[in-house]
Amino acid sequence: MLEFVKSTIKEAGYLAKGYYLKGVKSGVKSNPSDVITEADTEVEKFLIEKILEKYPDHGIISEERKEEINPGAEHTWVIDPIDGTRNFANHVAMWCVMVGLTKNGTPYLSAIYDAMNDELFWAQKGEGAYLNGERIKVGNYDKVEHCFLIFSQGAVGCGNGQKRFKDYVRFWNNINGDTGCWLHNMGTILTMCHLAAGRIDAVVTNAGFYHDFLAPYVIATEAGAKWTNSFGEEWKRGECDIIVANPVLHKKLLELFK
Repeated sequence: MLEFVKSTIKEAGYLAKGYYLKGVKSGVKSNPSDVITEADTEVEKFLIEKILEKYPDHGIISEERKEEINPGAEHTWVIDPIDGTRNFANHVAMWCVMVGLTKNGTPYLSAIYDAMNDELFWAQKGEGAYLNGERIKVGNYDKVEHCFLIFSQGAVGCGNGQKRFKDYVRFWNNINGDTGCWLHNMGTILTMCHLAAGRIDAVVTNAGFYHDFLAPYVIATEAGAKWTNSFGEEWKRGECDIIVANPVLHKKLLELFK
Protein backbone atom coordinates (compact mmCIF):
# COMPACT_ATOMS: atom_id res chain seq x y z
CA MET A 1 0.00 0.00 0.00
CA LEU A 2 2.82 2.39 0.78
CA GLU A 3 4.36 2.17 -2.69
CA PHE A 4 0.90 2.59 -4.20
CA VAL A 5 0.18 5.77 -2.26
CA LYS A 6 3.65 7.22 -2.93
CA SER A 7 3.35 6.83 -6.70
CA THR A 8 -0.32 7.85 -6.82
CA ILE A 9 0.11 11.01 -4.78
CA LYS A 10 2.95 12.17 -7.02
CA GLU A 11 0.70 11.72 -10.05
CA ALA A 12 -1.97 13.74 -8.25
CA GLY A 13 0.60 16.41 -7.44
CA TYR A 14 1.66 16.71 -11.09
CA LEU A 15 -1.99 17.07 -12.05
CA ALA A 16 -2.53 19.81 -9.46
CA LYS A 17 0.66 21.61 -10.44
CA GLY A 18 -0.51 21.76 -14.04
CA TYR A 19 -3.63 23.62 -12.95
CA TYR A 20 -1.59 25.87 -10.67
CA LEU A 21 0.81 26.91 -13.43
CA LYS A 22 -1.92 27.76 -15.93
CA GLY A 23 -4.14 29.45 -13.33
CA VAL A 24 -7.54 28.42 -12.06
CA LYS A 25 -10.87 29.99 -11.27
CA SER A 26 -12.00 29.64 -7.68
CA GLY A 27 -15.31 29.67 -5.87
CA VAL A 28 -16.36 30.14 -2.26
CA LYS A 29 -17.96 27.37 -0.21
CA SER A 30 -18.93 28.44 3.32
CA ASN A 31 -16.97 31.73 3.61
CA PRO A 32 -14.25 33.73 1.77
CA SER A 33 -11.48 31.63 3.37
CA ASP A 34 -13.16 28.36 2.35
CA VAL A 35 -12.18 28.20 -1.31
CA ILE A 36 -12.56 25.53 -3.98
CA THR A 37 -11.09 25.32 -7.49
CA GLU A 38 -11.55 22.97 -10.42
CA ALA A 39 -8.20 21.49 -9.47
CA ASP A 40 -9.60 20.34 -6.10
CA THR A 41 -12.41 18.41 -7.76
CA GLU A 42 -10.25 16.94 -10.53
CA VAL A 43 -7.47 15.83 -8.18
CA GLU A 44 -10.03 14.34 -5.81
CA LYS A 45 -11.67 12.48 -8.70
CA PHE A 46 -8.30 11.14 -9.82
CA LEU A 47 -7.36 9.90 -6.33
CA ILE A 48 -10.72 8.26 -5.69
CA GLU A 49 -10.66 6.47 -9.04
CA LYS A 50 -7.10 5.22 -8.45
CA ILE A 51 -7.91 3.94 -4.95
CA LEU A 52 -11.12 2.17 -5.94
CA GLU A 53 -9.44 0.62 -8.97
CA LYS A 54 -6.75 -0.87 -6.71
CA TYR A 55 -8.81 -1.42 -3.54
CA PRO A 56 -12.54 -1.52 -4.42
CA ASP A 57 -13.59 -2.55 -0.90
CA HIS A 58 -11.76 0.25 0.89
CA GLY A 59 -13.49 3.25 2.42
CA ILE A 60 -12.76 6.83 1.39
CA ILE A 61 -13.27 10.12 3.21
CA SER A 62 -12.49 13.19 1.13
CA GLU A 63 -12.75 16.91 1.74
CA GLU A 64 -14.99 17.73 -1.20
CA ARG A 65 -17.42 14.79 -0.78
CA LYS A 66 -20.29 14.93 1.68
CA GLU A 67 -20.74 11.15 1.78
CA GLU A 68 -18.12 8.60 2.81
CA ILE A 69 -17.43 5.82 0.30
CA ASN A 70 -17.78 2.27 1.71
CA PRO A 71 -18.35 3.40 5.32
CA GLY A 72 -17.26 0.92 7.96
CA ALA A 73 -14.53 -0.63 5.83
CA GLU A 74 -11.46 -2.05 7.58
CA HIS A 75 -9.22 0.29 5.59
CA THR A 76 -10.30 3.90 5.02
CA TRP A 77 -8.42 6.46 2.97
CA VAL A 78 -8.59 10.10 4.05
CA ILE A 79 -7.96 12.58 1.24
CA ASP A 80 -7.30 16.30 1.01
CA PRO A 81 -6.81 16.84 -2.73
CA ILE A 82 -5.27 20.28 -2.30
CA ASP A 83 -4.45 21.50 1.18
CA GLY A 84 -3.91 25.24 1.09
CA THR A 85 -6.47 25.92 -1.62
CA ARG A 86 -6.62 29.63 -0.85
CA ASN A 87 -2.86 29.83 -1.45
CA PHE A 88 -3.26 27.71 -4.58
CA ALA A 89 -6.04 29.90 -5.98
CA ASN A 90 -4.07 33.08 -5.31
CA HIS A 91 -0.87 31.69 -6.82
CA VAL A 92 1.00 31.37 -3.54
CA ALA A 93 3.25 28.33 -3.88
CA MET A 94 2.51 26.79 -0.49
CA TRP A 95 0.07 23.90 -0.89
CA CYS A 96 0.19 20.13 -1.00
CA VAL A 97 -1.72 16.93 -1.74
CA MET A 98 -2.44 14.72 1.29
CA VAL A 99 -3.51 11.10 1.55
CA GLY A 100 -3.76 9.08 4.76
CA LEU A 101 -4.98 5.59 5.59
CA THR A 102 -6.58 4.17 8.71
CA LYS A 103 -6.81 0.50 9.62
CA ASN A 104 -9.74 -0.34 11.91
CA GLY A 105 -9.97 3.36 12.71
CA THR A 106 -6.30 3.73 13.70
CA PRO A 107 -3.96 6.00 11.70
CA TYR A 108 -1.72 3.65 9.74
CA LEU A 109 0.16 5.30 6.88
CA SER A 110 0.22 8.54 4.93
CA ALA A 111 1.91 10.58 2.24
CA ILE A 112 2.02 14.33 1.63
CA TYR A 113 3.41 15.73 -1.60
CA ASP A 114 4.66 19.29 -2.03
CA ALA A 115 4.66 19.35 -5.82
CA MET A 116 6.15 22.85 -6.10
CA ASN A 117 9.31 21.72 -4.30
CA ASP A 118 9.15 18.06 -5.34
CA GLU A 119 9.19 16.97 -1.69
CA LEU A 120 7.40 13.73 -0.85
CA PHE A 121 6.86 13.05 2.85
CA TRP A 122 5.57 9.65 3.95
CA ALA A 123 5.32 7.45 7.00
CA GLN A 124 3.93 4.12 8.11
CA LYS A 125 3.10 3.18 11.68
CA GLY A 126 6.17 1.79 13.43
CA GLU A 127 8.43 2.38 10.41
CA GLY A 128 9.50 6.01 10.83
CA ALA A 129 8.97 9.07 8.64
CA TYR A 130 10.75 9.92 5.40
CA LEU A 131 11.35 12.77 2.98
CA ASN A 132 12.32 11.72 -0.56
CA GLY A 133 13.71 8.46 0.81
CA GLU A 134 15.72 9.94 3.69
CA ARG A 135 14.56 9.36 7.26
CA ILE A 136 13.51 12.51 9.10
CA LYS A 137 13.15 13.41 12.78
CA VAL A 138 11.81 16.34 14.74
CA GLY A 139 14.32 18.87 15.99
CA ASN A 140 15.63 18.91 19.56
CA TYR A 141 15.32 22.61 20.40
CA ASP A 142 13.53 22.54 23.75
CA LYS A 143 13.24 26.15 24.93
CA VAL A 144 10.05 28.15 24.59
CA GLU A 145 12.04 31.33 24.09
CA HIS A 146 12.99 31.73 20.44
CA CYS A 147 11.50 28.40 19.38
CA PHE A 148 10.36 28.38 15.75
CA LEU A 149 6.63 28.28 16.47
CA ILE A 150 3.91 28.48 13.83
CA PHE A 151 1.60 30.90 15.65
CA SER A 152 2.37 34.59 15.28
CA GLN A 153 1.59 37.32 17.78
CA GLY A 154 3.37 40.43 18.98
CA ALA A 155 6.84 41.70 18.21
CA VAL A 156 9.54 41.39 20.84
CA GLY A 157 13.21 42.27 20.64
CA CYS A 158 13.41 44.11 17.30
CA GLY A 159 13.53 47.90 17.10
CA ASN A 160 10.55 49.32 18.97
CA GLY A 161 8.89 45.89 19.13
CA GLN A 162 9.22 45.65 22.89
CA LYS A 163 7.53 49.02 23.34
CA ARG A 164 4.67 47.97 21.06
CA PHE A 165 4.20 44.48 22.52
CA LYS A 166 1.19 45.39 24.63
CA ASP A 167 -0.33 47.14 21.63
CA TYR A 168 0.02 43.94 19.64
CA VAL A 169 -1.65 41.98 22.42
CA ARG A 170 -4.49 44.54 22.34
CA PHE A 171 -4.72 44.16 18.56
CA TRP A 172 -4.88 40.38 18.96
CA ASN A 173 -7.74 40.64 21.45
CA ASN A 174 -9.61 43.17 19.32
CA ILE A 175 -9.34 41.27 16.05
CA ASN A 176 -10.50 38.08 17.75
CA GLY A 177 -13.52 39.80 19.29
CA ASP A 178 -15.87 37.72 21.44
CA THR A 179 -15.99 34.63 19.23
CA GLY A 180 -12.56 34.58 17.58
CA CYS A 181 -11.52 34.57 13.94
CA TRP A 182 -9.24 32.45 11.78
CA LEU A 183 -5.65 33.69 12.01
CA HIS A 184 -2.99 31.33 10.74
CA ASN A 185 0.46 31.10 9.21
CA MET A 186 1.30 29.74 5.76
CA GLY A 187 -2.28 28.58 5.09
CA THR A 188 -1.45 24.89 4.80
CA ILE A 189 -0.85 21.91 7.06
CA LEU A 190 2.41 21.43 5.19
CA THR A 191 3.86 23.09 8.29
CA MET A 192 3.51 19.74 10.08
CA CYS A 193 5.84 18.17 7.52
CA HIS A 194 8.42 20.89 8.08
CA LEU A 195 8.14 20.19 11.80
CA ALA A 196 8.65 16.46 11.18
CA ALA A 197 11.78 17.28 9.17
CA GLY A 198 13.21 19.40 12.00
CA ARG A 199 12.81 22.67 10.12
CA ILE A 200 10.45 24.25 12.63
CA ASP A 201 9.94 23.46 16.31
CA ALA A 202 6.22 23.57 17.06
CA VAL A 203 2.74 23.98 15.61
CA VAL A 204 -0.15 25.21 17.75
CA THR A 205 -3.54 25.31 16.07
CA ASN A 206 -7.22 25.34 16.89
CA ALA A 207 -8.78 25.04 13.43
CA GLY A 208 -9.10 22.31 10.86
CA PHE A 209 -10.82 19.05 10.00
CA TYR A 210 -10.14 15.32 10.03
CA HIS A 211 -8.92 15.37 6.43
CA ASP A 212 -6.43 18.10 7.41
CA PHE A 213 -4.85 16.15 10.25
CA LEU A 214 -4.88 12.40 9.57
CA ALA A 215 -1.99 12.35 7.09
CA PRO A 216 0.33 14.76 8.97
CA TYR A 217 -0.43 13.00 12.27
CA VAL A 218 1.19 9.80 11.01
CA ILE A 219 4.21 11.63 9.60
CA ALA A 220 4.82 13.90 12.60
CA THR A 221 4.42 11.20 15.25
CA GLU A 222 6.59 8.74 13.32
CA ALA A 223 9.22 11.50 13.19
CA GLY A 224 9.17 11.65 17.00
CA ALA A 225 6.75 14.51 17.63
CA LYS A 226 4.30 14.61 20.51
CA TRP A 227 0.80 15.42 19.19
CA THR A 228 -1.98 16.13 21.67
CA ASN A 229 -4.70 18.63 22.45
CA SER A 230 -4.03 21.56 24.80
CA PHE A 231 -4.94 19.36 27.79
CA GLY A 232 -2.20 16.89 26.89
CA GLU A 233 -4.70 14.25 25.75
CA GLU A 234 -4.04 12.09 22.70
CA TRP A 235 -5.51 13.38 19.46
CA LYS A 236 -8.65 11.76 18.10
CA ARG A 237 -10.85 12.13 15.05
CA GLY A 238 -12.87 15.33 14.99
CA GLU A 239 -10.51 17.28 17.24
CA CYS A 240 -8.82 20.46 16.02
CA ASP A 241 -7.27 21.63 19.31
CA ILE A 242 -3.71 20.54 18.52
CA ILE A 243 -0.24 21.06 19.98
CA VAL A 244 2.71 19.42 18.18
CA ALA A 245 6.41 19.57 19.12
CA ASN A 246 9.26 17.40 20.32
CA PRO A 247 8.34 15.82 23.69
CA VAL A 248 10.39 18.19 25.88
CA LEU A 249 9.22 21.39 24.20
CA HIS A 250 5.67 20.04 23.97
CA LYS A 251 5.48 19.69 27.76
CA LYS A 252 6.60 23.29 28.20
CA LEU A 253 4.07 24.57 25.68
CA LEU A 254 1.24 22.81 27.51
CA GLU A 255 2.15 24.73 30.67
CA LEU A 256 1.36 27.97 28.85
CA PHE A 257 -2.30 26.97 28.64
CA LYS A 258 -2.68 26.90 32.42
